[in-house]
Parts: sequence; structure tokens; C-alpha cells
Amino acid sequence: MFNRQDDSGETGLGTSAASENQTKTTNNTEPSVISAGLTITGNLQSNSDVVIAGTVEGDITSRSLTVSEGAKVKGTIECSAVQLQGDVDGQVNASSVSVTRTGNINGDIIYETLSIDEGAVVEGQLRRRDKQVSKVTPIGNETPNKEKPEAKAG
Repeated sequence: MFNRQDDSGETGLGTSAASENQTKTTNNTEPSVISAGLTITGNLQSNSDVVIAGTVEGDITSRSLTVSEGAKVKGTIECSAVQLQGDVDGQVNASSVSVTRTGNINGDIIYETLSIDEGAVVEGQLRRRDKQVSKVTPIGNETPNKEKPEAKAG
């Protein structure tokens, strides 16, 4: 009786509130938080930022990740930006990696930019990602060979 639908398929009650909630959900910029005392077993995937204050046993893929002081992660991390303040046991693969003085990582770090504060513990290999470089790189003011006139033996 009160939930009668019109031809558009919407109920007459609360349609604007429902559409506002959907907009807020899709444009959410707040980070997902794994609270202290919470343990997650399994892989995490997020298109937004993730903050871990508890424990995660599994791989993490997100836009950015903060492993808070006292937090623990056991698994591979793949993000654009990572800030490590807690314990990580596994490989970290990110464009930007920051390990603070309370950070403790046991695993390789693959990065483009890296910051390690005094007092941080890193046990593993540090490998910088290769940036794409053009195959023909002029030295000084020289032009590449293909633009120079060819010399012909006569």
C-alpha cells in the first residue's frame, strides 16, 4: 500500500535519500581501517586507502597502505604508496615506500622512491624499479645518429 511503484520503478518513499547514499558510497575517500585487536586472515583488495592497526595474514593490494605502529602484516603488499610503522613479513612492491623508525620489515622492497628512518629495521633486498629510458640518449649536445648525414665511401 505504501510501497507502490510508479512506472519508473521507484518507490515514492525516500528515493532521493537512496540516490544520495549511493553517490556517497561510490565517491568515498575515507580509508578502510583494520582496527587494533582485529585479525584478518585472507587477501585484501581495495581501490582506496587502507590503514592497518591490527593483524593481516594475507596479501594486500590497494591505492595506499599505512601499517600503523603495533600492527602486523604477513603477506605481499602491492600499492602505489606504503608507509610502514609496524611489522611486515613479506615483499613490498610500491612506487613510494616509507619505513619509519618503528617500522620492521622482513622481506624485499621493490620501489621507485624509498625513505628509511634511523632506527627502522629492514631485512631483505632493496630493488629499485627500472624506469623506462629511451633507447637513443644523446650525450651532451650531440644529436642521435639517425639525424646525422651518412658518410659514404666512394
